[in-house]
Amino acid sequence: MHLRPATAADLPFLLEMLLEACNWDGTPWYDEAKARGDDHAWRYLDAWPHANDFGVVAEVDGSPAGAAWARLLTADRPGYGYIADDVPELTLGVAAGFRRRGVARGVLTELIAQARAASYGQLSLSVDPDNPARNLYESLGFRKVGVVGTSDTMVLEL
Repeated sequence: MHLRPATAADLPFLLEMLLEACNWDGTPWYDEAKARGDDHAWRYLDAWPHANDFGVVAEVDGSPAGAAWARLLTADRPGYGYIADDVPELTLGVAAGFRRRGVARGVLTELIAQARAASYGQLSLSVDPDNPARNLYESLGFRKVGVVGTSDTMVLEL
């Protein structure tokens, strides 16, 4: 597996990974049109990358396999896992054919390293309590700090 920084050219793949994250249980809740039309969901990718955005893409045998990225959102336009204006919120997705192969752990571990290198004190995320990815988040030190709708907000102290 090769990990590399996410760039503006990765926007189409990041959109695919956002849809994987939104449709984590296999139910097609979101497609591209719905994601672009939903300001709350689209704010994770709108005008990617902003100055403070950072992310990582995993490639396996030359094919994009998964990605994790983070951006600062604001109290007036929060994300699902919003904590504070100075806490990046992450999104993570892995393509169906690459699951259970360490891709999620790889991109998330690298994203955490990027956040530390940028001197952030925390990372946040939102996850459905039934999503198996929750186990990965907990194994890397994320802890539940709240609930928004039906999802848990989790934070990692860096």
